[in-house]
Amino acid sequence: MKLMMIISRTPKNANPITLGILFAIAGGITFFAWGLPPLQLSSTSMSWPMVQGTITKSEIDIWRSDGITHYQPDIVYDYTVDGKNYSSSKITVGDQSLDNSTSPAKSIRQKYPVDKQVEVYYDPELPASSALKRGIEKDDLVLAAITLLFLVIGLLVVFSGLRTKRRAGDVKYSGIIQS
Repeated sequence: MKLMMIISRTPKNANPITLGILFAIAGGITFFAWGLPPLQLSSTSMSWPMVQGTITKSEIDIWRSDGITHYQPDIVYDYTVDGKNYSSSKITVGDQSLDNSTSPAKSIRQKYPVDKQVEVYYDPELPASSALKRGIEKDDLVLAAITLLFLVIGLLVVFSGLRTKRRAGDVKYSGIIQS
């Protein structure tokens, strides 16, 4: 009998507070696991030291996934820190977004031709970690905003549900007080 009650439950009986808590927890985990770390690393990169480097490869990778053609610049550069040679392909500190248009990839490839001297910013605690651009990028902010949005929506649903529940309780008890 109890199983039938659960199966026949309609959405109007769903508890918005519980749903809001679940949404807020999922949003919080997502924000702290995937949204915040790139922002922190990008922000920290503003204090990274700079050395000169040289572009050694400048191409565009093209591949198909789920029927969509993707274009991503493949830029590799070499640099030296404290007499030790390093090689990297990171243009920005955060992960570079994929694009299904050739224009952004071509633009980046033209900006970084082979043998060009470039400024390389590296993590002083881990010199193998480097980038050609430091600081927070738009993609980092978008990712953080999207993941934070789930947390905020969940909290709004919880507070709205609590307010509705409190109002319903006030109406219920107001009749008893007046009698």
